[in-house]
Amino acid sequence: MANNTGRFFEGLVVGGLLGFVFGLLSAPKSGAELRRQIADGSEDLYKHASDSIDDFKSNAGHRITEIKDKTENAIGDLKGKSNEVMKKAGDSVQNTKDEFANKLQEMAGKSTKVLVDDVESAASGN
Repeated sequence: MANNTGRFFEGLVVGGLLGFVFGLLSAPKSGAELRRQIADGSEDLYKHASDSIDDFKSNAGHRITEIKDKTENAIGDLKGKSNEVMKKAGDSVQNTKDEFANKLQEMAGKSTKVLVDDVESAASGN
């Protein structure tokens, strides 16, 4: 995009100069009139080029601000989503840990019952 803008200004300057020179060559004038016209034309050309550059800088500044704002919003959204994912992952790990602990307690209870049953059965002689 910057290349297109640069090419546009290049074409604007070259076209302006060619038109200016052609206008000077096609209308004969005295030396003083010609110098005055050249001075006025160059001032106008400078003023237009300066205005165009200022407009370009102003628009570029607005675009940079827009990009900065969008980037900050995207980063904020990403942080929020990553916090949600981390919370869900932590909850999932905690649930899995709790289920595992319950299963271990259940298995420990069953093994204790089996041992008690075996001891009772051995004591009764069965």
